[in-house]
Amino acid sequence: MTVLLNTKSHKIEVFGVVTIERIRKISKGAFRRRLTLNEKVAIQTSVDPIVKVLDEDLKASSFIDLDFKQFQDGLNYLVSQGILTAARVAELLVDGSEDEKV
Repeated sequence: MTVLLNTKSHKIEVFGVVTIERIRKISKGAFRRRLTLNEKVAIQTSVDPIVKVLDEDLKASSFIDLDFKQFQDGLNYLVSQGILTAARVAELLVDGSEDEKV
């Protein structure tokens, strides 16, 4: 039996054993929808070549793995450039929802 929880994870019970499945791989579109318009514009208009490469890498990916270290490092680079805040990165890295899952 599968029950959706508010934590954006879901609970699976099989033979009386309960496990929580965390959704850590989401679609590119789902990740882009997490960004605000101002964040997207800041990324798009940045003259920093590293920001441009990070954006190109995102576009070339099949999906977003929220646990992938290079992806997290890229978000932290955006913090260093003033595009994101550390608190915002934490928000962007929350577990995915069922509709964001790939």
